[in-house]
Amino acid sequence: MPLLVAGCATQRPVAMQTPPPVMIAAVSPTKLVETRYDVRGYREAANPSIRHEAHAVYRRTRVPVTGSDELETVPRASYPPASVTPLPASEELTAELTTQKKITTELRAMQTSMADTNKQMQAQYAVLVRQSAEALKLREQLEAERNRIRSMSTVENPPVAPASAPSGGAEVKW
Repeated sequence: MPLLVAGCATQRPVAMQTPPPVMIAAVSPTKLVETRYDVRGYREAANPSIRHEAHAVYRRTRVPVTGSDELETVPRASYPPASVTPLPASEELTAELTTQKKITTELRAMQTSMADTNKQMQAQYAVLVRQSAEALKLREQLEAERNRIRSMSTVENPPVAPASAPSGGAEVKW
């Protein structure tokens, strides 16, 4: 028996477990707030062949109810982003806009002038083409008349035989 008692007399250290903290429900009431986020179209990173169209994503968040929650909210789209807001008016900006308007007016006047000049050039070209056709027709008529006159003169006057060469050893000089 002494053996049994000796074996039981040794004590092992025991790990103490602390109980988990007690969770107490929130005293103030909460509510769900839904926030809308507009997402533009995009391609999926894992598979680029899949394209998602633009759509809205909603996120629900539980927030405590307070007295200031009665404020009216407006959608994000009602205010333009900072990148779109116009610059404040300044003298330099006004001068630049005036210069740009003047240049634009001059360019439009030049375009109108060029269009008018183009029409005049096309009209002049049409006149030149018509005159060239008339000159070609007159040239053909002139050649035909020359050929007719040559053929008539050949029929009326037979060709004259050349005079006989002088006798003797004298050289003929032309």
